[in-house]
Amino acid sequence: MKENLLKKLSTIVRAAVVGACASLALGACAAPDRTGQSGSADNSDVTIGLTYIPNIQFAPVYVADAQGTYNDAGISTTIRHHGSHEGFFTALLAGEEDVVIASGDEAAVAASQGLDIVSIGQYYASYPGTVIVPADSPINTLGDLAGKTVGIPGEHGANYYATRAALQEAGLAESEVTISPIGYTQQAALASGQVDAVVGFTNNDSVQMRLAGLDIREISLDPSSTPLVSASIITTHKWAQEHPEQARAVVSATTQAMNAIAADPQIAIDATKPWDTSLTDEATLTSARAVLTATVPLWIGESGHATGTQDEATWARMISFLESLGELQGRVDPSSVVTNDYVVADANADSSSRS
Repeated sequence: MKENLLKKLSTIVRAAVVGACASLALGACAAPDRTGQSGSADNSDVTIGLTYIPNIQFAPVYVADAQGTYNDAGISTTIRHHGSHEGFFTALLAGEEDVVIASGDEAAVAASQGLDIVSIGQYYASYPGTVIVPADSPINTLGDLAGKTVGIPGEHGANYYATRAALQEAGLAESEVTISPIGYTQQAALASGQVDAVVGFTNNDSVQMRLAGLDIREISLDPSSTPLVSASIITTHKWAQEHPEQARAVVSATTQAMNAIAADPQIAIDATKPWDTSLTDEATLTSARAVLTATVPLWIGESGHATGTQDEATWARMISFLESLGELQGRVDPSSVVTNDYVVADANADSSSRS
């Protein structure tokens, strides 16, 4: 197995150039200086920040912009991709962005630092973190990680939180596993046998590895016991309170686009192409379609219909979990970092999913 994986290594390294930055839960990567804007500068203008390079995972924003859904909701949008090494919330807090699509766990950590951060809408309905192992690995359960080496980008951020959640679910202490910071080289590290497992994301790392020819398995985290929140629609209390209708419009239009994509995935490809200029050949399009297929369930959740409504109980559990890890610098009241006040009621939604 190891020899076969090594033969794939050159392919994997090429894929990693794209894959390293291709998850909403990961850090910001360099992006081209490209923005899209409609309308004149007035109170309806909204700048939406996207925390890494153009990617199909941002398709709801691209679709809502391209199809005029934001305009129909009464807002004129500018889409802004973050630059290299830019913080998740730097531009938001500086007033350069009004809303940002970012991970809920990172938002909670920022709020613990006294920053004005609040999540106003759900972007991913479930957490995409997963443990990835070679197909012939003796690791079959999270408990089997005992005594093994697990590769993660670094001991910080979403991958690290997912790793700690996996260990907690397995009933393992961190001392029972070797956590190896390997940067964004999960594919190469797993292929070469440098690590026994990696923690990645179902709609990115797993997809890219399979496309590169790796024979892998995923050991999923139990959604009911994973106290983490992934991609969310984040803003500041100040902006939301001063622009309540615009805040509702962003959540509503973005959510509408998610459901539109679920019904017709091709519109996501079409709307993403002007932003992701790498989508020019069958190989890159195949990759984008595979990522999209894995991402749609994250948008629409078990109900099969995105509503934007956030699970406030999960946010509360996440804050307690992050506090237990020592990741929070100060006390965080869950009600201060998440609100459904800007979610427009949806008659088609499964009311049981609402908090």
